[in-house]
Amino acid sequence: MSKIRSKIYELINDMFYTIFPDLCIACHKISKTRNSYFCINCIHNMPYTDHFKISDNTVTKHFKGRIPLTHGAALLSFRNQSNVKNMLHGLKYKGKKETGQILGEIAGQKLAESSLFEKPDLIIPVPIHYKKKLLRGYNQSGIFGQGVSNASGIKMTESHLIKYTETASQTGMARTDRVKNVSTTFQINKPEELVGKHILVVDDVVTTGATLEACCLLLLKAGVKKISILTIAAAE
Repeated sequence: MSKIRSKIYELINDMFYTIFPDLCIACHKISKTRNSYFCINCIHNMPYTDHFKISDNTVTKHFKGRIPLTHGAALLSFRNQSNVKNMLHGLKYKGKKETGQILGEIAGQKLAESSLFEKPDLIIPVPIHYKKKLLRGYNQSGIFGQGVSNASGIKMTESHLIKYTETASQTGMARTDRVKNVSTTFQINKPEELVGKHILVVDDVVTTGATLEACCLLLLKAGVKKISILTIAAAE
């Protein structure tokens, strides 16, 4: 019964947010403050990371020994039962593209102001299969990447890295098997345009990191000189 109640509340909450779009994009309960997309409570409680100021962080540690990262960062810390999880869920499954755009712009601004981040030449989002993109209407990582691009002035492209086959289920797989599982699903278009470049790969969240790892290794194999990673969130 509690699950049914929770689902009903979620549907009512989504409907209320649609009718009253000036609600906070994180909690969807309280009005946004002036010149912000968040309510005052979420502004003060948003779990921003220190990744733009510290090179040895959750993301860089996660990929250490796996990818030779120039730098890595997540905008937010991911926690279960949090507004971060709600925002990611809304972006990915409920058509809330505005959330990805806004968070991308915040991340892009932080990147531009960071003394650690060497400015990349190009932003490439982790792609999704075209059938999934048609069904959803967009690639959530691409929406985030466009926000980063708008705020930082770094060009974004979705035409160089393509996901051309669906990925088999990865439940119960070890990390190395997960990487192998996804590594054959991507391909590079016009690799000559990427040779010697510093690429910023963007995604929504770092969990196991298998997909990000596969994409980055493929780009490096294609001649990319430097790789950095930026995501909306990273699991603690």
